[in-house]
Amino acid sequence: MALATGQMKPDHSNPFGSFRRECESALNAGYLSLKKTSGLSLPNLDIVSTLEDPPNPTFGHLASSLSFELAKIQKRKPIEVATTLAETIRKLVKLDLIESVEATEPGYVNFRANLARLTEVTLKSVERGGSEYGLLKTPTPEKTMVEHTSANPARPIHIGTAKNSIFGDTIARLLSARGHVVQTHFYIDDTGRQCAIMAYGYKLLNEPVPKEKPDHYIGKIYSVTATLVEIEELKNRLALLKTTNASDADIVATTKSLDEWVGIGADLQSKYPAEFEQLSKLISKDPDPEDSISEVIRKYEKKDPETSASMRRVTRIVLSGFEQTLQRARIHFDHWDWESDLLWSGQVAQIVGQLKESGFTFTKGGALELDVAKAVEKFGLRDKLGVSPTFEFPPLTLIRSDGTSLYPTRDIAYTLHKFRIAERVINVIGTEQSLAQFQVKVAFWITGYRKEAEKFIYFPIGHLMLEGQRMSARRGRYVTFDQVLDETVLRAKSEVDRRSPSIPGEIRQRIAERIAISAVRYAILSVEAIKSTNFVWDKVLNFETNSAAFINYAYTRSSGILRKLGRIEQPKTLNLLKEPVEQALVLELSKFPETFSKAADDLNPTLLCLYANLLAQRFHEFYEKSDISHMSNPELKWQRVALVLAVRTVLKTVAGILGLELAERM
Repeated sequence: MALATGQMKPDHSNPFGSFRRECESALNAGYLSLKKTSGLSLPNLDIVSTLEDPPNPTFGHLASSLSFELAKIQKRKPIEVATTLAETIRKLVKLDLIESVEATEPGYVNFRANLARLTEVTLKSVERGGSEYGLLKTPTPEKTMVEHTSANPARPIHIGTAKNSIFGDTIARLLSARGHVVQTHFYIDDTGRQCAIMAYGYKLLNEPVPKEKPDHYIGKIYSVTATLVEIEELKNRLALLKTTNASDADIVATTKSLDEWVGIGADLQSKYPAEFEQLSKLISKDPDPEDSISEVIRKYEKKDPETSASMRRVTRIVLSGFEQTLQRARIHFDHWDWESDLLWSGQVAQIVGQLKESGFTFTKGGALELDVAKAVEKFGLRDKLGVSPTFEFPPLTLIRSDGTSLYPTRDIAYTLHKFRIAERVINVIGTEQSLAQFQVKVAFWITGYRKEAEKFIYFPIGHLMLEGQRMSARRGRYVTFDQVLDETVLRAKSEVDRRSPSIPGEIRQRIAERIAISAVRYAILSVEAIKSTNFVWDKVLNFETNSAAFINYAYTRSSGILRKLGRIEQPKTLNLLKEPVEQALVLELSKFPETFSKAADDLNPTLLCLYANLLAQRFHEFYEKSDISHMSNPELKWQRVALVLAVRTVLKTVAGILGLELAERM
């Protein structure tokens, strides 16, 4: 970095970033001067990494720990080095966005921003950039595919899966705003056992036309069919155990499992009596339901015409319901990819053939296995995969003994297919799939696709519970995403009715819908993706803090101020915003570009939630303490209006990236 003896020109697209770079340049100038005057051979240090946010704003707006590194080399106290650095910078550097440079115990160099200058740069930047302010474009755009949701099309999307959908959609929005070329894909897992159970039950009922939301109706059929088949299988197993003198422990365990499933069946019978009665009669007439389901899988993989047509029909019915739900939640997909197409096109067979030739496969019990552990050790992949030296990789079954493939095998082929379209692939999927995602990467190394392995990103999603409830789709115990959205709208409508009874009912309903959908998205995004989330209603619609409603209320207040003013004038200058609440707002606005770029580059939408909440909080504090409409000083009035306009602009931009729709009135 060059010696910073001249004034730096601020980057209007990134005000706080300009202040940061000025601090870096100033530090570099001080450091180069020390190297000349100390007579010591000082190393080249990473000055950028020494700058950080101070724990307390009284220490300034940025602080450097460079003195501690230099003190070790010079064998001096850090505060002495810091004092010398600060004095040198003040003599050498012409400051613009930096107001002061001070040394503080035990040895930090603290930089305080020139808030008057930062205010001018920030508010003009927001005015100039409008809705694009802060959306810094990446210097290295990539064709990126984000695959997310990919819910099994055998039942409705439940609230647990919705976490995957909302994070996946928001990551795509973030990356697109950052300048990447992004596609979103939904992987239709239509060749697995669950879809076969669904198709089997639907066929038994003679493929009726749904009289309700299609995915909900088919979900009933799947849950009831899966439960009845499980009960039949357990009954047969128990009878076999009793006739073959099996151990008491096996008999007790099977009896316990049967009792559990009979209880699940009783619950389903009470919820869906008509479907349960019909399917119970039909399944009891099948001598071997398990074999019938396996036959569906075998025929579908071989593209049997009748089976293929039937499976595609029922799957499309479910997907039509998915689209209704996802569109309501402001989630869309560019492409829907059928897993069966991978099988029928030969892509799965091709990757299996490549793995067979690698020398890392073996046969066990008629099944083809991939020796993942052997490959990990041979290629030294533990560090690349981020796993501990003691983690044991089990072998991966590629092909069952009956010749059918498994989900991980098909996923390897699908991931390779994705790299024919994109340069970078992001899989948004649950933490329980971490091993399978590692196995995909290992398979890529084995088959020579190492560049692709480096660009394959697993984005893990932690579990989500609804007020402490764990869910099981197979057991029919789940809360659908639709139910959560409906309930949130009802609760939001009640709050809007209480707060704004004078607004026409139709408008109140639209406002409630906006607030509710935004509330659900924000509640999920505000907790880091990998962490388990407990969805609690009182927090979701909390108008007081850390919620979409709280953020929307700041937006509504800003809109109300501007609406009442009517005509707005441009201020002549921006030098009167000196109150602490005004300066706190300016600082947050100036930091948006850096926050956005970090959120996009780190794939961390939660950072934007934290930012939006803090910006809203700062605005509410400003709103409570700063008058606008009754001011005697017109210049200060219009400067405060410029600040309100900037806050409103940035709140709307952040909300758009997070998929929140803000209501003008509440």
